[in-house]
Amino acid sequence: MDNGSAFGEGSWIFGLIVLLGLFGGFGGGFGGNNAAMAGLATMADVNAAINNQSVQNSLNSALISSNNNNYETAQLINSQTQAMMGQANTSLVNAIQGFNTLSGSISNGFSNVSAQIADLGFKMEKCCCEIKTQALENRLQDTQAALLASQNANAIFSQNQYLLSQLGSYTPAGGVV
Repeated sequence: MDNGSAFGEGSWIFGLIVLLGLFGGFGGGFGGNNAAMAGLATMADVNAAINNQSVQNSLNSALISSNNNNYETAQLINSQTQAMMGQANTSLVNAIQGFNTLSGSISNGFSNVSAQIADLGFKMEKCCCEIKTQALENRLQDTQAALLASQNANAIFSQNQYLLSQLGSYTPAGGVV
């Protein structure tokens, strides 16, 4: 766009009217001090119109530049916001994965502890059974030993009775009964 142009962007019609007014149109050039030409633009009016058009073009250019700057700033903010959101999402995903890993570790730890407690209970029950079995075996052996001792004592007593009964009827050669 040509910012210095006095007759750009549709102002060519205004320029044509100015030229017709300057070079005569209907009354002998530069208006000709004709009463019919009294309503036409003067040089001051033309200069004011050109200056006004230049100001309008400058304002439009400044407005377009401002709009472009606003758009670029909005795009930079948008890009920065997206980058920050991406970073926040990545951090959030990492935190969730960390919590999931920690939760899994805790669950595995408790599962391991539960398994060890169950194994300890099994070992204690097995140990108690072995102790009870050993105590019963010791008691059985003691009872068997007492039975054997009693049987031996009975056998010895029986043999002594028999021997004594045999001795009582024995008569030695000298004969006292």
